[in-house]
Amino acid sequence: MIQGARSRSTPPRRRLSASVRVLLWIASCAIPPALLWLLAVQDALSPLRVEGLALLGIVWILIVAVAVRAGVLRRVRALSNLVEAAHAQDFSIKAAHARESGELGELYRQLNVLIGDLEAGRHTEQELLGMLQKVVDQISVAIVACDAYDRIRLVNPLAAQLLRVPPEQLIGTDYAATPLAAIPFSAEPRVVDFRFPGAESRWQVSQQFYRRQGRPSRIVFVVDLRLALAEEEILVWQRLIRVISHEVNNSLTPIMSLCQTLENVVARGDAAQQMDIMRDGLDVISQRAKGLKEFISVYARIARLPEPQKVVFPAARLLQRVLAMFPGGAVERVGSEPQANLFGDPVHLEQALINLVKNAVEANDGHAVPVQFGCRVVDGNAEFEIVDNGAGIRNLGNLFVPFYTTKPGGAGVGLVLCRKIAAKHHGQVSLENRGDAPGAVARLSVPLSRDA
Repeated sequence: MIQGARSRSTPPRRRLSASVRVLLWIASCAIPPALLWLLAVQDALSPLRVEGLALLGIVWILIVAVAVRAGVLRRVRALSNLVEAAHAQDFSIKAAHARESGELGELYRQLNVLIGDLEAGRHTEQELLGMLQKVVDQISVAIVACDAYDRIRLVNPLAAQLLRVPPEQLIGTDYAATPLAAIPFSAEPRVVDFRFPGAESRWQVSQQFYRRQGRPSRIVFVVDLRLALAEEEILVWQRLIRVISHEVNNSLTPIMSLCQTLENVVARGDAAQQMDIMRDGLDVISQRAKGLKEFISVYARIARLPEPQKVVFPAARLLQRVLAMFPGGAVERVGSEPQANLFGDPVHLEQALINLVKNAVEANDGHAVPVQFGCRVVDGNAEFEIVDNGAGIRNLGNLFVPFYTTKPGGAGVGLVLCRKIAAKHHGQVSLENRGDAPGAVARLSVPLSRDA
């Protein structure tokens, strides 16, 4: 067997722990004094030899002290190197004395476990950040994140394109030195018209705050509304053209037919018959022309809706005024009166609610159960709710299309006006079918006054 090699059957020798070795070193310092004392008791030493042994004991104690100090410093440096490497996120360095027995060996093992956990957490964090970076790079929103000192720490390609600066050059840049500083950001999304170095458009901007190393830091979002608005505008025009084409064709078709009839009558030359037929034909043409004029005037009424004259007034008063417009039990108030104030145009809001309640009464069509009308406060909004017991809504997709109507003689502008009035008050109108019974539910939601 090669010298120094261990047999497979021979277990490895267990080294003494560091604390035991230090204790043995310190205990060995007692050997020279003990020997001197023993020889002095037996009178076996001359004074010169006593001095020599004393000097030898002092030297031995110094050697032990230096050895113990060196061992302690070596382990302190090892611990210091481990902590420093972990602080620098270099997790490749591990404790080489982890197999030692005793308290110091256990400390080394726990440090290795801690470093392993930190390394695993670092890998997980890097994978998560890599995934988030890919998401941020692909999302169609310009994103800029800053640290507590308002220096840019993250920017996606869309934001760099708007600022016309490479992303790597933006990192570390002061936020105040970018065009973003000129935009009045707030926590609530707002729409602004702004010209960036890379594009000019209408934007929806907002900012949120997060904590980085315990300090508040900002992250801003910029969304280009140009494409969304363009697509919505095209869709509105397509619907509008479809409705206008339908109305115009309904008028032009009989007019063209009557013109052909009148032309034939004139060609036959019967004067008496000509006058009667021409009079009837011209009367029909006049009626269709008046219909087209009324159609255009209705469209103009939507486009020329005046700006609301906003004042603070109680929501209960608006509820009472609308109820007064429908006497005879057709409309029933439900719930208690809201104890809140609105900030808006009472005339416009009253008109919108009258349109909604009128639609519900017509849909109810004499049902034994009257239309239910009430108001409640929900999340800082006054929500007016109208519930009918009619047949429900068949075509929800065309409800707010201008001039679309399913009622005989209807103009198809009531709901459009309601939505426009609600938008002017930062509110919204919604209609849906009831889930518990036949009928529909209309809601007009308007923010409460800040003084409410």
